[in-house]
Amino acid sequence: MFLWAIGFPAAEVLLETWGALSLVFYRFLITVIILFPLWIFLEGINVFFSSPIKKGLRIGFLGWGLGAILLLIGQKLSDPVTPTICAAIMPIFGTIIEVIFDKRKLKLNLIIGVSFALFGGYLATGVNLVDGNFNLGTIICIVSVILFAWCTRASTKELDNISYIGQTALTMFGGMLTSLVFLCLALFFDLGETRIGNLDSFNFLLLFIFIFISQTISQTIWIWGAGRLGVLLASFHSNAVPFYVMLILLVLFGNDWSWYQALGAFIVGLGVIIAQTNKWGYFIQINKLEK
Repeated sequence: MFLWAIGFPAAEVLLETWGALSLVFYRFLITVIILFPLWIFLEGINVFFSSPIKKGLRIGFLGWGLGAILLLIGQKLSDPVTPTICAAIMPIFGTIIEVIFDKRKLKLNLIIGVSFALFGGYLATGVNLVDGNFNLGTIICIVSVILFAWCTRASTKELDNISYIGQTALTMFGGMLTSLVFLCLALFFDLGETRIGNLDSFNFLLLFIFIFISQTISQTIWIWGAGRLGVLLASFHSNAVPFYVMLILLVLFGNDWSWYQALGAFIVGLGVIIAQTNKWGYFIQINKLEK
């Protein structure tokens, strides 16, 4: 998640000259150009042809691609604060998805962990709920977060017969197709957000950070981690991203330190620990026996 967070400050500068749709498309495109040859080189061309290509493209198209576009639209229809607040409630959707699809039981430690992650995630954003506006944009942002949670689970569960690099490559290709469709529509109807930004050495460095580090590498690690932890626990860690962004801005640009956000990240960490411990159920059983 730290690698993913590095992309936010880079994107802030890039979007001064780039259109949002063109930047999203090229981010997916270059990620695919890197991951597909690497996947085939490591595992062979036969693994690629025997993989569930259509399923992977469908998951990526609906999840990463449509989710990214909807988040962009939702922010345009609301404000910069609303998507941040919506993203902080991803553990709720991670819980619902695992309860529905994986029949996960809601134990006490899990409920407490989710509560900690939600509260800590809200603090880590550094915003107030009253600053956000509940409107159509909010609903669209929530749908995008649901798609991200679903896509994470689908990538690791429905594509479990291929490696994590393969899962990432296929779903990223699906996301690229979505962004290409929306980019073409925007160009055809002259909707804007399609311009190509500056390509000087400084912007190339920002593009390297935004595309290679913040997506190509971090997305592969995210899929690998979610495959081992599950979408629920993986979504906990995403709530600490605003703290990482604050830390990066502090180191690189001298921004102020926020104890408010640091406390939020600490509470998220406690939620992760509590959710993964099994001792809560043991203590409950002991208390029942004593009674």
